[in-house]
Amino acid sequence: MMNRREALRVLGAGAGLELLGIITPDSLFALGQRVHRDHDHGPLPATRQNEIIGIAAERIIPAGDTPGATDANVGAFIERILSGWYSTAERERMMAGLADLDSRSVAAHGRAFVQCSEEQQKALLVAFDDEVTALREARGRGGSGSANPDQHWFSMFKYLTVWGYFTSEAAARETLRDFPLPGRYDGCAPYAPAVPGH
Repeated sequence: MMNRREALRVLGAGAGLELLGIITPDSLFALGQRVHRDHDHGPLPATRQNEIIGIAAERIIPAGDTPGATDANVGAFIERILSGWYSTAERERMMAGLADLDSRSVAAHGRAFVQCSEEQQKALLVAFDDEVTALREARGRGGSGSANPDQHWFSMFKYLTVWGYFTSEAAARETLRDFPLPGRYDGCAPYAPAVPGH
């Protein structure tokens, strides 16, 4: 079974962010844990943007036999990375993508993304994922001038969702069964036999 650090190594090249793309997997793991730990003060305010982020993340990693993105507080993680780590241009790209998601939802279903059925929400997200796939394929064929798929807002969003999930305590305990060891093992400790009668 893949552990959290291995999952983050897989993510390393797909950050969509110059800064996060150069951080080592172990540092990325530690940063993710720190964002969860230092900012775990409950849910974020119920703004339209935060609702979209939370629901979209849950559609990417839904709850089932294991916790989903909501259980892992991924929406709050994404918002905190957006506000604390993204450049203005990166943040604007993400906000424009979320607005586009909402606009496409209204065009396709006559209602905002958060008001759509789960199946409609999934279909909208799959359409964006298909766009990223098409960009990757075009780039793989050596298409000159092809857009960088890692810079697509949805590629960035998926990356943050998976990063936030795998560095959460909920995923560590329930999904990956990655429990911290309760104490130190010292294989070189001197052996002290039990004293009879004590």
